[in-house]
Amino acid sequence: MSKKPVRVVVDTNIIVSGIISPNGVPSQILRALRARKAILLVSDPIVQEYLEVLEYPHIKKYKQINEESLRDLTCFFIFQTERVELLTEIRKSPDPDDNVFLSTAVNGKADFLITEDKNDLLSLKEIDGIPIVSARNSLKFFA
Repeated sequence: MSKKPVRVVVDTNIIVSGIISPNGVPSQILRALRARKAILLVSDPIVQEYLEVLEYPHIKKYKQINEESLRDLTCFFIFQTERVELLTEIRKSPDPDDNVFLSTAVNGKADFLITEDKNDLLSLKEIDGIPIVSARNSLKFFA
């Protein structure tokens, strides 16, 4: 009997790091998502943030971020993720911009939220019983 894939929300810093550094832990998370070892939960504001951040000049300077990779990512975000409607707004992060990740996790019934944001998200430890974990600590869930 196969194990049901975990449901995750992934902060933008993990997505960007995973693309820029193909050998790091965030890259392992992206590979697990593409291999469908987990279901990436997204909301419209999250997809918008992912794509906007990948267009920043200081991010686009990396050779891994080109038109083809952006097109592939856009298709991935549209077709291989689970879209979450934000019916309940969560406002518990010290950084209001991070609340969309918390809201998506709660509304999408995520198993956990992955981030490297130590000051705002990781410091919360959990939201409505959903663990907030670092990239390294999340790897055990993809085994």
